[in-house]
Amino acid sequence: MVTRQIKIQADAFDWIKKHKKDLFLKFADISLYEQDPYPTTVFMAGSPGAGKTEFSRRLAELFKQKPVIIDADEIRKIIPGYVGKKAYLFQKAATKGVNFLYDYVCKNRLNVIIDGTFAYADPIENIKRSLKHNRNIEIYFLYQDPVISWKFTKIREKKEFRNVPRDVFINAYVKSIENAATVKKKFGARIKLNLVIKDFTDGLQTLKLNITVLEKLLPKLYTGEELTQILN
Repeated sequence: MVTRQIKIQADAFDWIKKHKKDLFLKFADISLYEQDPYPTTVFMAGSPGAGKTEFSRRLAELFKQKPVIIDADEIRKIIPGYVGKKAYLFQKAATKGVNFLYDYVCKNRLNVIIDGTFAYADPIENIKRSLKHNRNIEIYFLYQDPVISWKFTKIREKKEFRNVPRDVFINAYVKSIENAATVKKKFGARIKLNLVIKDFTDGLQTLKLNITVLEKLLPKLYTGEELTQILN
């Protein structure tokens, strides 16, 4: 079983490396997007199930020059052999695809929204990479109580057969907060950090723009250990 999983991961990664042009044509066809003299990168952030994808699509409509939307979930779907219940086996390949696409949109001065959790291994390098291309940088952190987000994730799994293991969910919740706070502290006014607080009970959203300290504005913080005990 382990050998089979390793092969699936390796094959997916190899496919992505060999099909960069296919990625560009499908997700960032330059005949469909206008260059922006002052291009913007928007990083979405927050746990799975918090509503980032829906929000990012609405945000895209506010751009004068339509942004490319880079979504690892969509990249996974075009890799041969992909099935939702084994989504985690395609994560490395999808992440590579995100990097290929981001380099491409930076080179072509396109606006872009990166729809992900922002739970990267090295968020500082991602921001440095963006600043090197003289891009405006914004982070939209979507907060929803992770207990509720976990429920939405499980509902989505039944509909889309896309599995998010509990440990992956918890890591994304914890690291997305840590990373967003870290890069804001590191880069200060060079990036904008925005917070969207979702309240599922009354369907309201609260938007706080250009904040400086994320943790102080979150309604409730959980540790990874607490979520391990709560989520099932």
